[in-house]
Amino acid sequence: MAEDSDRVRRRSFLKAATAGGLAGMTALAGCSDQTGGGTSEGEGGSGGGGGGETEGSDTGSDSSGSGESLPTYTYVNNSQSYNPPRHDAINLIASQFGDLGLDMEVDVLEWGTLFSRVSQEYDYSFATWHTFFVSEPVTELNNLFNSNNTDPGQGNYSGYENPELDEMMGNYLAEPDTETRINQAHEIQKTLMDDVPTMPITQMPQAAIFNSNQVSNWQADLANGFNSYWTMINLEMVGDNTELKGYWPETLSTMNVLGHNDESKHVYQFNMLYDFLVQLNDNAEPDPEVSLATDWNRVDETTMEYTIRTDHSWHDGEDLTAEDVAFTYNYVTENEVPLYSTQAQYIENAEVVDEQTVRINMSQPLGPFNLAVANLVPIIPQHKWEGRSNPAQANIQEPVGSGPMMFDYWEQGSEFGMTKFDEHFAPVSFERRFWRIIPEASTVWENLINGDLNYEPFGRIDRSLDRNQDNESIGTRFQTAPTFWMFTPNERQQGLDDVQMRKALVETLPRTPIVEQILFGFPEEGYNIVSSAFGPLHTEDVTTYEQSPEAARSRLEEAGYTWNDDDMLQAPSGN
Repeated sequence: MAEDSDRVRRRSFLKAATAGGLAGMTALAGCSDQTGGGTSEGEGGSGGGGGGETEGSDTGSDSSGSGESLPTYTYVNNSQSYNPPRHDAINLIASQFGDLGLDMEVDVLEWGTLFSRVSQEYDYSFATWHTFFVSEPVTELNNLFNSNNTDPGQGNYSGYENPELDEMMGNYLAEPDTETRINQAHEIQKTLMDDVPTMPITQMPQAAIFNSNQVSNWQADLANGFNSYWTMINLEMVGDNTELKGYWPETLSTMNVLGHNDESKHVYQFNMLYDFLVQLNDNAEPDPEVSLATDWNRVDETTMEYTIRTDHSWHDGEDLTAEDVAFTYNYVTENEVPLYSTQAQYIENAEVVDEQTVRINMSQPLGPFNLAVANLVPIIPQHKWEGRSNPAQANIQEPVGSGPMMFDYWEQGSEFGMTKFDEHFAPVSFERRFWRIIPEASTVWENLINGDLNYEPFGRIDRSLDRNQDNESIGTRFQTAPTFWMFTPNERQQGLDDVQMRKALVETLPRTPIVEQILFGFPEEGYNIVSSAFGPLHTEDVTTYEQSPEAARSRLEEAGYTWNDDDMLQAPSGN
């Protein structure tokens, strides 16, 4: 049967884009076959696609083409040089969707453009990147999936709306009792994995990759892994080494702690330049020994009080006071700083009680206040910021903080450096840290092995790690992460607002080949949006989805979808 010319073009493009980096990916077909006889959903395997030789799996049993054509879908992709494994994985998924009958195109974009297209403009069909969950999962879920956050730039880029889930998340966030919140978190996960507005493709591990001849004692915290505050203040240098030397493939865009776009490359720098009311230890617990606040108390359901260190100063020598803390919370709220809009919605105001006590009055109850707010809002100096009326747009060249490291230099496009703040209450053991811009992974590994770099800040899981992890100079540590590679369909686009379509796409995701062939077996396959890294907040009692394109076809067929004579998927008649 002849294919139309456009269809040939798209299929040819996808196969060409995939072939270069995925030799041997023919095992993918085998994977589908292996799972084809199974069920597609639910514990015990009920429902889904029926038997292995599913009706319509070859040609579509109803190929009358009576339904409405679906649009061309765009999968946005990063360049291969930026993140080779993810680039290949996206091409592979798009190819699988093409085989299912979707008209697919892959749009390769510079990372910043891609991030804006998805998170700000909502101009995409499918997106995949490494999520960046904070230490409190439902705070992040509420930002990503609340029905009130669907306008451009408000956070809900999937376009998913569910008032019942909104209420569940609201109840959780207002609940002061930890045990009650655990049960509520489980129900939220079940709902999300039933509706699949997003799907974890792989559960990526946190990885420390370093030159073991120069640095040791890598301990991770939950949120930021091996780049966390806790990691940095516990690192130990080996021999005469006094510098922590890292890299990043692209430049930092700003030194404004209130004006960055929340990418990890900025967060990891500002977490060391600034203090926060509370900091976490490696058990994900607020730890007063390493926090700006030495004690805290919940006065009532909408009031927190913090005892502030009175012997601490800013990097420019000015005293850090309770007035600075109250100023920060009021300033971020009154100026509606977009980066902290999630936190600001819970802050009514802050007030100084006495020389060492600050009271924060909430605008609405928030049970996990320390994890969702106090651990995330950087304390800024009043004497530097009070004259700035538009803080998110401020041009900052030499930031002044109070954290364990001080700004040293910023050569935009080549290198960023910080030095140790000797007077900090939780000091680092190294004298200097820099990140050098190095786009090529092969150059990074050459420098890592010979000691010109001594750590890989982002622990990339790729072919280079697989090849070099046994080198005598290289050390590695891995632990379960709260983050994952997500698959997110934009529900604003025709067809993607149908939960049966989304489930069929999830069943088409080639998770096993991505884990085993693209990521060399380092991660686990994703199945739940709240990782086991969150401890008791995580549950395994959620709907799971097998990998079976045949089951996906059966599901779509049962939902009224058809395929035309060119095997292109068509929406149910009347839709």
